[in-house]
Amino acid sequence: METRTLVIAGVGGQGIMLASRIFADALFRMGYDVKQAEVHGLSQRGGSVMTYVRWGEKVWAPITGNFGADYLIALEELEALRYLHLIKPSGTVLINTYRFVPMSVSSGLRGPDGKPYAYPENVPEIVRKNVKDTHTVDALSIAMELGNARVMNVVVVGAAANLIGLDREIMERTVADRVPPKYRELNVEAFRRGWEAV
Repeated sequence: METRTLVIAGVGGQGIMLASRIFADALFRMGYDVKQAEVHGLSQRGGSVMTYVRWGEKVWAPITGNFGADYLIALEELEALRYLHLIKPSGTVLINTYRFVPMSVSSGLRGPDGKPYAYPENVPEIVRKNVKDTHTVDALSIAMELGNARVMNVVVVGAAANLIGLDREIMERTVADRVPPKYRELNVEAFRRGWEAV
């Protein structure tokens, strides 16, 4: 099997690292060689965060260059655009339809052209022009239905695992093992709801 690459992007505080560790752990349990790399802003709440998870028979490097990733999961819309250059045109993108308005936009900061920065409209459509296999999930609404917005990341993990075609049972078991026991049932249900949402 050739090496596959997954990029997970979002903003600090969204649980990107947990999502990345769930994938890496589950893929290892599935028998693959796995490499994981954290790349940006992990300690900055609200800052851009991105991780790589790569798996295959033998993985030699933890990251790839531009247009090298097979899958891009964005937990926030703008992050899908920020890291679009990393995914192959033939790849698969999953966008959580959640917006975290950056400080540059909310504060009315102006760009070099004198115009105020604005949050891009129709992000999924923009992404789809570059990568046809683009999907969306409203993970926040699902998480809120479950009573806890913080499981939004695990909803996205479930949706992505289904799109990628990973073993559902192993993924569920890994979610259960990776979260605190008192939140286990909630997170497993979040994963299941995400899986069924795509």
